Amino acid sequence: MRNLNYLVKIEENELLLERFIEAINGGTVKIDEQYPNPYLLDSGEKFLLDSIVKYFFQTRSFSKELYVSFIEKLRKLSGFKSYEYTLGNLTKDLICAKFDRVQRNNSRIFVPKTGEIASKNTLTEEENELLSFLCYLAVSHIKYGPSYASVTANQYFDVVTQLGSDEVEQLKKNGTGKLPKELTNYKDSDLAFKANDVFAAIHIKLINETEESYKKALTLVNNLLKSDFPKSFEIAFSAKTKELLPVKGFPKCGQHYLLAGAVKYVKLHSLILEYIDLTKHKYEWYTNLEDENCAMPSTFAVFALGLQNENYFDTLVDYYQTVDEEHQSIQSKFTPVFLEKFGVTKKSIKVYINAVLSLQEHPHYKAFIAYFSTENSLKLLLDSRENFAAYYFTDENLKEYSDSETDAQEMAAYCWESVMYTTFGQSKDFGKIARQLTEEQKKLFEKLL
Repeated sequence: MRNLNYLVKIEENELLLERFIEAINGGTVKIDEQYPNPYLLDSGEKFLLDSIVKYFFQTRSFSKELYVSFIEKLRKLSGFKSYEYTLGNLTKDLICAKFDRVQRNNSRIFVPKTGEIASKNTLTEEENELLSFLCYLAVSHIKYGPSYASVTANQYFDVVTQLGSDEVEQLKKNGTGKLPKELTNYKDSDLAFKANDVFAAIHIKLINETEESYKKALTLVNNLLKSDFPKSFEIAFSAKTKELLPVKGFPKCGQHYLLAGAVKYVKLHSLILEYIDLTKHKYEWYTNLEDENCAMPSTFAVFALGLQNENYFDTLVDYYQTVDEEHQSIQSKFTPVFLEKFGVTKKSIKVYINAVLSLQEHPHYKAFIAYFSTENSLKLLLDSRENFAAYYFTDENLKEYSDSETDAQEMAAYCWESVMYTTFGQSKDFGKIARQLTEEQKKLFEKLL
């Protein structure tokens, strides 16, 4: 059996576990840098966090205030993900032990549908506290978990409602109440703004469609996103005129309307850049978009600016290098519009190839062939091929390849195949394309193969 340099066993280690809890509450515990990152005392002892959480539940009578206080310290130390699985199972055990109606199916808890919802008046103070704690855990999933964690959160909310608590209804109306009202509620003659941090929803009604109104809306959104608001969220937007970006296939949604309307005003571009910085998170999403329209929350802002001028090419490249290429493909709809606007230049080709690399297989459009069949564009493609690793691999990419013993040049050759497919289509058609080129163009084209 492998010897561990940290402890996991609770039995016979109770006194040491008490010291860990005391250190957590006192803010003196540290996190070991080596996986699986056990907690570390100043005196050198190490304990796995799961065991500390289990011991806490075993030895402390339930009190929402006590439990939340302790768990919030853990979150600030090592993040929600470090304990959410163990905390979820322990909380489910508490709920099932207290409420006979609650059943458990593997990791899921639920109340069988009988058509009856218990009355709030029949709940004891302890039962209300326990259901409120389950709401706290649900909200934590929404605020600190990945976007799909909302599925778990909604399961918890359903249980709370079925058992007779009205807390979910209150959360729908008012959010957690932890954010200052000046961040979540605003109304004047230009617009009405309301945000709910539980359901990660921002509602904006624009009364006057002016630069000042859009400025107020963006400022309110940005100030909210600087607070403890969920990183995955949705924007509901209403106005007499709903602007859209000139990108075929982009979904119509609140965040699209807001950014397409705001980008018309050059003075607001700095606010849009700030919004991008606040929302550029690889594994976060707009919660009102699904399937092929899944989008990182900076998406519409990036593309709104990306169609303005070359000043925002770096913004596009940074976006393409950040997105989750395995689960997002909406960006491919922007590429044809980008080429139509800017053509193929020394600067735009870097944007184009980063766009190709930003998803697992960027589709080929026939229009691309004409853009890349000129002598100048073929030379630019050849330059990109010959300097692919230097131009298109980030330091993070190179470190990843080094750690996995992947040869960077082999990876560059693999990526180049994607560039060739997106640009010229199937390799079986390359001969047909070559026959339509001049002799000089054909020489350059053949060097690309």
